[in-house]
Amino acid sequence: MRLALPGRADDRAKRRSKIPESIAAASCGDVDAQLALAWEYARGDAVDADFVTAWKWFDRAASSGQENAVLHRARFLQLRGVPEGIRELRKLAAKGNWRAQFWLGTHYQSQHGRLSQVRAAAWYGRSHKCGFLGGKLAKLAQLRRIAHQPFRTLFAAKVTLEFVSTFMQLFRRDEALETHEMLMYRLKSRSP
Repeated sequence: MRLALPGRADDRAKRRSKIPESIAAASCGDVDAQLALAWEYARGDAVDADFVTAWKWFDRAASSGQENAVLHRARFLQLRGVPEGIRELRKLAAKGNWRAQFWLGTHYQSQHGRLSQVRAAAWYGRSHKCGFLGGKLAKLAQLRRIAHQPFRTLFAAKVTLEFVSTFMQLFRRDEALETHEMLMYRLKSRSP
């Protein structure tokens, strides 16, 4: 049995009521509306999940040439297990896009094998170097997971210190909300 948060049902109804206007804006070429609509169909929370329709909106948004739209299409493909998504993420990551680097880290983290786990830590580290504060935390947490026992405690202490330090920095920066949302997404995805 799944328990719903009281505000979540209201949020879902609100998003469902905005679907017609999002379709109108997306049909007129609004890339942000196309991406929002694509994720609604991919998620299946406010509307019934429809991956074909989601793909149509992702592809239409990416055809605009905007890097953010290409990034989201690549993420959708990667989540669906399509190899083209990983290739697109790698291209964007090579250009220094921290989201692509972070998402590659999450991809490699989900793979089996020690080499994939090390690659995940490397991509998380690159996302931090390109400006994402949470990348450092993800890298340290990943290193803690793959470290041998004597070093695991050391990494756990380092992660805790960096976690506190990162949240202190978040409150001092303009991008605090976006970083906070990414960290909250990571925490929610781990809960049952």
